[in-house]
Amino acid sequence: MQEVDTREFTMTIHESYYTNEFQIATDFYKESEAEAQVDFVEKSALLRQEDAILDLACGYGRHAIALANRGYRVTGFDQSADYIEQARINAQKQAAAVTFEIFDMRGLSIVEAFDVVLSMSSSLAFYDDMTNIDIFGRIRRALKPGGCFFFDQANIFWLSEFFGAGKRNDTKELEDGRLHHRTTTFNASSCVLTRRSVLESGSERKESGWDLRYYTLPELKQIMPTVQLDLSSVYGDYDASAYTVESKRLITLWKAL
Repeated sequence: MQEVDTREFTMTIHESYYTNEFQIATDFYKESEAEAQVDFVEKSALLRQEDAILDLACGYGRHAIALANRGYRVTGFDQSADYIEQARINAQKQAAAVTFEIFDMRGLSIVEAFDVVLSMSSSLAFYDDMTNIDIFGRIRRALKPGGCFFFDQANIFWLSEFFGAGKRNDTKELEDGRLHHRTTTFNASSCVLTRRSVLESGSERKESGWDLRYYTLPELKQIMPTVQLDLSSVYGDYDASAYTVESKRLITLWKAL
């Protein structure tokens, strides 16, 4: 099913962030929320038991495992070797039949293999617009005709309100005793949210972070048809609420034409 892409990709800062070292400092949904989120995915994407599902940027597998435990055929891709190792351990503990692979989404070359592709928790647009749009096209090619792309990201209007004053700095002590210094900046011109995290332990300091592009709904409505994806549903959160400027999330579902 998987084709090997031999290109060498430019290293990005988030590759060092999504590791065991920084995991305690990352902002994930709580593990306990995964089941309710999968409930919503099932209903909104109209999942069928025979569906083949790709969880793209699956992290440590919380959604993929929950889906597999409900009987779906699930594959999880993530470029983090640490997270994939943890996902495999978690799946084994729960006897969940999930195929987890270390995989950079920029090299996705699979054609018409999946009924559903999931991009959960703002986990896709870490690159420039050209690369992000290329990834959208690769997702479309990975879908069977009529398949569904479930795309979840934070709502840019909520972000701009929350980070409207510009830069936010905070420091807290982590459970392991290290200090986590965090700076978050929202650039309204580029719609990029930038996070820089420094972990401090004594005289040792390690920095990582990410630069994440958030798209407005009008932008997505312009971009997705160019890669043969048609908008089918819009929501403001995993509770199926309507999308408004106050919504914390922008969840869109796209049909592969």
